[in-house]
Formats: sequence, structure tokens, C-alpha cells
Amino acid sequence: MRKKNFPSEAQLVQLQQLAASSIGTKEPGRLRGLTLEQSLLIKELRLIQEHLERLENEIGLLVEQSREGQILTSIPPIGPIFAATIIATVGNMANFSRPSQLKSYFGWAPKREQTGVSFDRTRLDKGGSREMKRAMFLIVLTAIRMKETEWSKLYERLVPRLCAYDERTQSYRGKGKVIGHVAGRLIFLIYALLKKDQEVLSHLAPGVEPPAPLLYDPELHRQHRAGHYQPLKRRAAENRIVQISS
Repeated sequence: MRKKNFPSEAQLVQLQQLAASSIGTKEPGRLRGLTLEQSLLIKELRLIQEHLERLENEIGLLVEQSREGQILTSIPPIGPIFAATIIATVGNMANFSRPSQLKSYFGWAPKREQTGVSFDRTRLDKGGSREMKRAMFLIVLTAIRMKETEWSKLYERLVPRLCAYDERTQSYRGKGKVIGHVAGRLIFLIYALLKKDQEVLSHLAPGVEPPAPLLYDPELHRQHRAGHYQPLKRRAAENRIVQISS
């Protein structure tokens, strides 16, 4: 409800101090009613917090026991709650044949508008899951703040390249495109690991014990970034004409 600089910072501090020692009225009847209401609201809040804690623990157990959950939580910025959100949104990975389809379903498909050299703008398409778009944004922010991950290094490397530097504020503008780039890389990794596991399970004979899921390996990621890229899928043998000497 604050309008510009009113109330001032000093008045807000004073209001906070008054709120810590007063309920806002001196009338006995009103004071008793507000005190009762406040005590009931506090009990409801504690009950909701208890339910949320139990739900989070249950979600954590379910994610830990599932193959998809083990794969997703091996990626540093993804915790049990985010992993459960991804699993619930994706469903069966057999529904997605390309990483671009998963990126579009998550709401992180880029849409570029360009006319010659005078106009060039890239923004996210309006389609996709709104909840997953918000979840991926939080995942990327968490990944950026984790300084030891490859995602934060990628972010720091792309900001000077893709963002304009503002001399007045001494900072870079337009970091949203970098966040979108990091989100795209994360979605591609999620697709590759989950798709690989889905294909392994689909080719198993009935009754055969499945192998352990392929998890995210930060050392392998660093090797990929250094140029030693190894695709998850092996290339099929090419048809070659071999000359046999008689």
C-alpha cells in the first residue's frame, strides 16, 4: 500500500516496532476478539506447516525410490520437490521423440522475431505448462547461485557475450536470454537421461532385473565442456563396401 516514499523508511520501522507490542486497538471487546482470532490463525498455520512437512517427506521418499527421481536429483540444482514436479508433468518419456518437444512442453521454446537488421527480438513462446515454466525458472536460478556447477560457469561465460553492458549502472542488461539458454541446456540434459533410461527399460525382456539408472556425472559434464563429447546414443554401424581380394 506504500505510495512512492510514503510512509517513509523510519515510519515503517516504527510501525514494525508497534506491531510487535500492540494489536492495534485498546477497546476490551475488540481486543479480546482479535486475540482469539490471532491464536486460532496461529494454530491453523502450525497445522498447515505440519502437513506440508509430512507431504514433503512423503514426496522425498517416493522420488528416492523411483528411477526417474534418482536421475533427476543427481543433477545438482534439482531437489525432490522439483523432481516430483518434472515427473508429474512429463509422465511417460515415450511421448517425446525430440528434446525440442520437451522444451516446448515445459514452456521454454524460444520464438525469434526478426526483420532485416533493424529489429531482432527473442522471447519465450506462450505455450507449454505454466507450472513447469515457473519451476524451470526457479531451477535455473538455483543452478546459477551454485558457484561450483557447470551451469553457473556457463551463465558467467554467456552474460558478457549475449547481454548489453550499461555504463550508467555498471551492469549487464538482458540477462533473461542467458537464463533461457541455461534452461534449454538443462532441459536437453533432462531429456537425454530420462529418454535413455526409458529406452533401456523398453528393451528389457520380461522378468529381467533392470540395470542401475544412468545418473548425471559432473566430471563427464566437464569433459564435454572441454571438447571431449561422447553422445549417450551409440551410432549405428554404417554400410560400407569392402573389397575382398581373391
